[in-house]
Amino acid sequence: MPPQKRKRGKAVKQKKKVVRRRKTVKRNRNSYSVEQKRQVVTYAKENGRNEAARHFNLNGSMVGRWVKASESWVTELNQNSKRVGSGRTVFYPEAEKKLYNWIIEQRK
Repeated sequence: MPPQKRKRGKAVKQKKKVVRRRKTVKRNRNSYSVEQKRQVVTYAKENGRNEAARHFNLNGSMVGRWVKASESWVTELNQNSKRVGSGRTVFYPEAEKKLYNWIIEQRK
């Protein structure tokens, strides 16, 4: 039983504060290949961002980010790749190639 307060000689029950918690919606994360993103971007450039979002059942802000990022995408990427521009750049490409070949020779 909750504690009682006395007010003018009468016992008054305290009201409990009702704490309502919002239901958290579990969102599924998806990853899209570069080719899928290119399709969405070309459709968005022709028909508009929101129309592309409705057509492909995506979030409009995501389509906008893809359109903005598509300007810096390299065309020589593997089409099955999920991430564009990921990985570190090579500081000494000739030295790393020689090292790679040396490692392969040592493994043989």
